[in-house]
Amino acid sequence: MQAPAPRLAQDIWGQSAALVGVLQYHKGAGRAPLLQAAAALRSSKKIVIVGIGASLNGAIPLENLLCSRGFDAVTIEAGELLHYRLGAYRNATFVLVSRSGESVEILKALDALRGQVATIGVTNEPDSRLARQADMAIHLHSPADEMVAIQTHTATILSLYMLGAVATDQWDQAQRDIGAMVETLPAWIAGNLESARQWDQFLEKDSTVYALGRGPSHGSALQSALLFSEVAKAPAIGMAVASFRHGPVEVVDDRFRGLIFAPQGKTRELNLALARELLRFGGSVRVIGPPLEQGTDLPWIGTPPCPEMLAPLVEIVPVQVAALRLAQLRQIVPGSFRFTPQVARDETRIAAAPEAT
Repeated sequence: MQAPAPRLAQDIWGQSAALVGVLQYHKGAGRAPLLQAAAALRSSKKIVIVGIGASLNGAIPLENLLCSRGFDAVTIEAGELLHYRLGAYRNATFVLVSRSGESVEILKALDALRGQVATIGVTNEPDSRLARQADMAIHLHSPADEMVAIQTHTATILSLYMLGAVATDQWDQAQRDIGAMVETLPAWIAGNLESARQWDQFLEKDSTVYALGRGPSHGSALQSALLFSEVAKAPAIGMAVASFRHGPVEVVDDRFRGLIFAPQGKTRELNLALARELLRFGGSVRVIGPPLEQGTDLPWIGTPPCPEMLAPLVEIVPVQVAALRLAQLRQIVPGSFRFTPQVARDETRIAAAPEAT
């Protein structure tokens, strides 16, 4: 009898059905909160999007979508906002993103903001304190993950994309784009899981992976680094492409492993140019994005075609599988946590110290 797939693999596979459910929810029962939050964004002079970990990474595409339509929006990590930057945004509308709705920095920021500015809570837990105490609340309506944010990460991207689409009067086109994309997901995700061993020649148990992207895909780069750290307990670095070119490129040699996100968009050729340079310097790369019409000599992982602002929803899937595969190669239980709880409720203590063995 074949052993059951790891729970992490089940969460990866479950994304196709989960995202269909998220879409239908926001077109139905979740539509009113989406409209209310979008109206608040449209009337705001400044929008501050706040998250931490996967929630922050999943919010970066919304920042890019809003800025591309002329909104004054910024994404700030919750701990940095809480301790250093609250005083600068007293007239903003805040979008607070947390899958649990109970993360310590998010709740402390919410306490500092309540009654002072408009707050929108985005969470997968409708009974959480964030959902109950924010001025407006958007429920992700995603199945829960075991530990690592997989289904809830892509649900965050999709929910925020729909929020941004309504706020920027792009809802009709967004529905068409999302509908076309979700139809491709079952086969796309299954194919990635079935070909997980394709990563074996790229991954090395002690190699540090650099994930590089621009714009909305900068969130994918940061999420990739988080996935390798959480799933495989392997160091990884996520960076903006331009920043990598200004110095860190000096690390490239024959041990270098790089993931280059290249969605359809105005910086695609710049990203591909970097991939070619890294190969010329002796590194190994994988380009992740919709295939080029004329073909390419670059090592490529093709994704379903979609607008650039929606690309993080699909381009993260092969990285989820790569992190799973690296955990297996390193003989680590995929997605198990050694030190941190799923929800960080304390700013000083990560978790109880493991018992001595």
